[in-house]
Amino acid sequence: MNEISARILALVCAGISFLLLFFCLIIYQINRKKGLIGLLLTVVFTGITGYYCYITLFPFNFASNTVQTISQPSAVIPQHQPMGQILLTVETEDGSQLIVENGDSLDVGVDVKIKITGVIQNEKPMENVRVNVIGFTPRDNPSSVNDIGYQFSYRDMLKRFAVDNEKTVYRVEIKTNDEKLGEIYLRFAR
Repeated sequence: MNEISARILALVCAGISFLLLFFCLIIYQINRKKGLIGLLLTVVFTGITGYYCYITLFPFNFASNTVQTISQPSAVIPQHQPMGQILLTVETEDGSQLIVENGDSLDVGVDVKIKITGVIQNEKPMENVRVNVIGFTPRDNPSSVNDIGYQFSYRDMLKRFAVDNEKTVYRVEIKTNDEKLGEIYLRFAR
């Protein structure tokens, strides 16, 4: 279910709650016992609807201090990075360059297409390195073991490989030969 459908359903449920309350007041005037039972059931339905409205109309924001978002200006390589620090370079469809440190997360909108352009260590591009976005397989080259240079978005991800229950966070491994050098997390925000 997409976000707009969920919000419309939440508002429809809220409207039904008000209609049930109105009918309970009419039934209460005719038969008090049935009216009270109806009012009790309406309160339960209204409580559940209120919670559903809360989670759909005000979604939880996962942003943290260690996360770079697409709305921020292009990232720059830090001047005082630790020796051997692995950095992943990412390019958005509008040409913005982002750099993510090993162990950090990157927030990306669900409709934004990104492309991993390379890996940097000690301010130099690394050779013989491969990046595996776990949950993404290039359509034009499904046997590829390296996801550098392929453009993708949330729609291209296989949801079963997500590391969270909402199916929005995916692991990205950086390897040379079979040795793991680092990893980042790619979080698709709605």
